Amino acid sequence: MGGDGSEFLQRDFSETYERYHVESLQNMSKQELVKEYLELEKCLSRMEEENNRLRMESKKHGGETADKARVQQLELEVDRLRAENLQLLKEKDLPRQEKGPCQLGE
Repeated sequence: MGGDGSEFLQRDFSETYERYHVESLQNMSKQELVKEYLELEKCLSRMEEENNRLRMESKKHGGETADKARVQQLELEVDRLRAENLQLLKEKDLPRQEKGPCQLGE
């Protein structure tokens, strides 16, 4: 069986399950339906809370990752600027060293 066969089986299972579910709901009393509805509401509420918690956790970790990446980027920039500063200081001191102490007084 290829991909089409598994899709057919999946669809067939879904249709069969849906028919069974509809039949079982039709056979329930009003009180049983209300109870089932309330249970589904509780489950939905728990799932929404879990979803919100996971979203907040994801944002928190995403923010931390972004902050860490930004800090690392800034540290690299500071290192680059320090190296550039050292190079500029060396270049600034080079003309003095080339002239030597005797040439400064002339």
